[in-house]
Amino acid sequence: MEKTIKETVMFVVLLLLQVLLFGNIDYMGYICPYVYILFILALPIGFNIYASMGLAFLMGLFVDMFSNTPGVHIAASVVVAFSREYWFDFIMPHSDIRDVEPSLGRLGVNSFLKYTIGLVLLHHLILFFAEAWSFAGAWFTIAKALLNTIVTTLFILCYYLISKK
Repeated sequence: MEKTIKETVMFVVLLLLQVLLFGNIDYMGYICPYVYILFILALPIGFNIYASMGLAFLMGLFVDMFSNTPGVHIAASVVVAFSREYWFDFIMPHSDIRDVEPSLGRLGVNSFLKYTIGLVLLHHLILFFAEAWSFAGAWFTIAKALLNTIVTTLFILCYYLISKK
C-alpha cells in the first residue's frame, strides 16, 4: 500500500513538474528536459509489463494534453515501458535483481547510467522523429535527441543524488 502511494505521488509530482516547469524550458529550440520519464524508469524491474505500459500511456496522455502534441509522448513512453525490462536484461544479463526499483544505489553508477541513458535516448529518438514526422532532417533530430538525453539524464541523476537516503 505504501509503495502504491509513493508511486502515485511520484506520478503526480513528475507530471506537474513536466507540465508547469520543464515543459516551459526551451533553450534555443534544442533543449527541453523530459523528466517525466523518470516515473517509467523507476518502476520496479519485474513489474507487470501491461501495467507499466498502461501507466506510461497515462503519463504520455497527460503530457500530450498539456503540450498540445497529439500522441508523440504516448508513443515514446509506451515503447520505453515495453523495452525497459529487455534493456535491463541486456545490460545486466546475469542479474538476479527483480521486483526492486532500479536506482543509482542498487545498480551502481555504471549500470545505472547504461540503463538510464539507453532508455532516455530511445524515448527521445521516438519522440523527436514522431514530432518531425520525417527523416529529412535526421541529423538535426538525432543531435536534438542526444542533447536532450544528456540534459534529462543529468536531471535524473540530480534526483537520485538529492533523494539519496
